[in-house]
Parts: sequence; structure tokens; C-alpha cells
Amino acid sequence: MLLEKTKIYGVDGVGQSNPTLTRTDAAVGLSYSIGASEISSDFNNCYPWSEMHEVTDEFGNVFIRIPKFYTKVTKNGNGTYKYQISGCRYDGFSTLFIDGKGNEIDYVLVGKYEGSGSSSRVYSKGGQTVLVNINIGNFRNGCKANGEGYQQYDFLIDAILKQLFMIEFATTNSQSIMKGWTAGDNTAALITGHTDAVKTPSGSANSDHADGCETCNTDGYHACKYRGIENPWGNTWTWCDGISFSTEKVFICTDPTAYESAKVDAPYFYMGDRCMSGGYASVITPFEKMPLLGYTTVAGGGSTTYYSDYYYVADTGTVLFVGGRWNSDANAGLWYWSGNIGASNAASNIGGRLCYKPL
Repeated sequence: MLLEKTKIYGVDGVGQSNPTLTRTDAAVGLSYSIGASEISSDFNNCYPWSEMHEVTDEFGNVFIRIPKFYTKVTKNGNGTYKYQISGCRYDGFSTLFIDGKGNEIDYVLVGKYEGSGSSSRVYSKGGQTVLVNINIGNFRNGCKANGEGYQQYDFLIDAILKQLFMIEFATTNSQSIMKGWTAGDNTAALITGHTDAVKTPSGSANSDHADGCETCNTDGYHACKYRGIENPWGNTWTWCDGISFSTEKVFICTDPTAYESAKVDAPYFYMGDRCMSGGYASVITPFEKMPLLGYTTVAGGGSTTYYSDYYYVADTGTVLFVGGRWNSDANAGLWYWSGNIGASNAASNIGGRLCYKPL
């Protein structure tokens, strides 16, 4: 494993109109196979994917443990980017695995399931009703009620998943791999645990399809999971902490203990401006001060070009939710960001996810 951690895996062309990326470094020659329900991947043997695994805490919450890795983002002359990750910190590499003081942490835990429970305490458990109709602040408090280090899904974790996904699948069109529960005609979220029967780390299923599944990954009527994390897009939107907006201005905080809705002063810091017109994201610009993070600056793409996901914005929007809901169709995916509502808003199609960092 020590030798494996020294390898660099990368993709080039991130941000080009064709979302299919070019593999670089040790990722050259690696591939994957999309089946009806399951997805086989050569990256099962590559760090950090090989070390992602399920853990359960003392309360019965189930998480996917993502081990620390380092990332380098390089801008190309044509405005696209190369992304490289490794288990070792080479020159030019940095990491999103940090605590509130900027110290490196060895891992993060991401809820395997969308959050359930209540504002008194949020859980990550299978077979539960997804917690919705709760604003971002109350969801945050429900996560923190589990104890020190517990938090809700945040902007750093969101970026970690994007990096892992686009390097593994060499694309920024997440729905080209799995549609997710995004074409449903239901009026409420699926319960958690629908993908538990999928034997591979990524894939799609509904627990009630008795006759098997010939099109689970491609039809939009089945919950999906990425590396064990159920519904990273689809089913319900997910609240995303650690980021706030003031009209076009974007503010970031990296200290989970200091997260606060709609805050735009310290320890939140101005990082840049966002695009103020909605549409499919076509340019996501890394922040100069934190190039492993960035935000949409141009929305001029389509459902199968650039980042292939929709971007919502409003002057009055101060908080972020991500991923897409059960009827988002082609709009949904890992790069589907909505920063168009205020911190007091709650809805039947917006939920969240319990996470943990060893602070």
C-alpha cells in the first residue's frame, strides 16, 4: 500500500466543452464498465479509492471513510485544467483534508445515507425517511448534536467527491455514468437504503424491483450510489455548509465549528464572484486563494456539455444546496448547484447528510 500511495492519478481537459476527459499519469489505461445495476472499476485497486470503506459509529450511523489525499490543479493555456491526486504530497499539491485551524486530518466520514431523524439529532441509517422541510441551520444543529466533530455535508467534502469521481470516470458529466433517481413522478423522497443490494461500490438499484434491473444505471428511476454514498445526486437536494453568498460575492469558511448560515465576515472570507445568470455551468473558476475550490463563473453550457449540470442563482440567495431532486432530470448531478434561496428556507425536496471530521 505504501507504494500505491506514491502514485499520481489524473485527468486533463477539465472545463472543456466535451465532458470526456483525458487520463494522465498512473490513470492512463485504467477503465470501468457500466452494467445494468453495478459498475466495475479498475480504481478499486488504486489509492485512495481502494481505502474507502464503510464504518459505523456508536450511534449506529453508517459512513463512508475517505482517506486523506493531496490534489494539484494546473491551468492549461486554453483555460481548461488538469487535476491530479496522490496519497503523497508532491510539490504543488495541497489537500482539502483539514481541520478548522488548517491542520491536516487523516480522513473524513461522509454519511452513507441521506440524513434522517430530526433537528434534535440527525442520523445516517438505512430504511429511514429522509429528513426534509428543515432549514440549513437546523440541519446543522441536528448533525452537531451527535457530538464533537459531527457536521453536515460541506463545500470541501463536495469538492473531494468531485475530484474522486471525475478522475475515476474521466468525465464531468456524472449522469453519463448513473442517472440517479432524477426522473421520478413521485411527490416525496425515497427512503434510505435502496442501493444496499448493489454489490459494487458504485451503481444503481431500488430495493423493490423483484425482477432484477436491466436499466437501473440509465433510466432515471433508480437510486444511485458513488463509492457507497447513496444519492450524491437525485432523490433530494443536499444542504452544503461552509459557503455563503452576498449577491455575486462568494465567501468560504473551512472551520466546521464556525459554520453559520449566510455569514460574510470572519471566519468566512471572500473568495471571488459567482455568475449571476442561471443555466448549465460551463466555467467553474478555481479560487485564487484556494485553487482546490471554485465556483461557477459562466453558465453557458448544456446537459451533455462542459459540467452538464444546472446552476441556479438569485440576488437574494445566501446559502447553497446541491445535487438535484427526484424530478430534476438532466439538470441533476455532482455539479448541480443552487444558490438561490435564503437561510430560513426549507422544502420537501431539500435534505442533507451527516458527516464527521476528526477535529
